[in-house]
Amino acid sequence: GSTHPSGGCYLGSNPSPAAHMNIQIKKSTDSLAALSIARKSPHHFNSEGLEKMEKDFKTGILIGAYYENKIVGFVLFKELNDQAVELAWMAVEPKYRDSGIGTSLVKEGVKLLPKKYVVCEMKTLSEIDPDPEYARTRNFYKRLGFIPLETINPYPNWGKDNPCQIFVKVL
Repeated sequence: GSTHPSGGCYLGSNPSPAAHMNIQIKKSTDSLAALSIARKSPHHFNSEGLEKMEKDFKTGILIGAYYENKIVGFVLFKELNDQAVELAWMAVEPKYRDSGIGTSLVKEGVKLLPKKYVVCEMKTLSEIDPDPEYARTRNFYKRLGFIPLETINPYPNWGKDNPCQIFVKVL
């Protein structure tokens, strides 16, 4: 599998347990805790990606998933223009994956965005790369209504073996 600097986000797909965990989805300023969660997924976030993520926390919209007052997952949105936002980064604590937290983060997170945004973009590793973790990632976003738009290979700053699949979702 490839590790690349993108917001290639991995999350589980089972929507039931989170409903019983009393997860709170809300805007957050806890970028250090979010970065700590991302560091636990080296397959998806290499050191270059973590550096970019750290910069993006300064200007992006951070949404956290809180369980017992502790952040256990996050999504970070970046404004692309007045009408478009990118789901740039997302991660969930390893022990809480496959619990529905990622699904809640995306579904509830987009509701917390300013109403001016009409479309959300997300980029991840293209299906040209057979990595099964990224196949799960792409399927996760497809289930949430993201539509695969195009593949760009090579994608600027992703390295030559990391083809980028761009997804979009109408908000």
